[in-house]
Amino acid sequence: MTLGEQLGKRQCAAAGGRTKTCSLAELGCDCPATIVGFTSDDQISRRLFDLGFTPGELAALVRRAPMRDPLVFNVGGSEIVLRKREASRILVEQQ
Repeated sequence: MTLGEQLGKRQCAAAGGRTKTCSLAELGCDCPATIVGFTSDDQISRRLFDLGFTPGELAALVRRAPMRDPLVFNVGGSEIVLRKREASRILVEQQ
């Protein structure tokens, strides 16, 4: 699968209805999820991909700022801070 196909992927089929696809911004704390794609194929999605938000990678919300934005995520052993607007571009499948 090419990088363009991975970036343009909208969502992954749920395995037997046991999983839920949502945006990374909607995750609760300490609820790991698997990244399945992005909502669009643009420069911001490409930058998020370069930062490590790749399909198949586990991501978890670590904490939120007091005003609910920005958000801190653990992805690939690194803590990465994103604004809610950027996190909403990343689609995840909850475990």
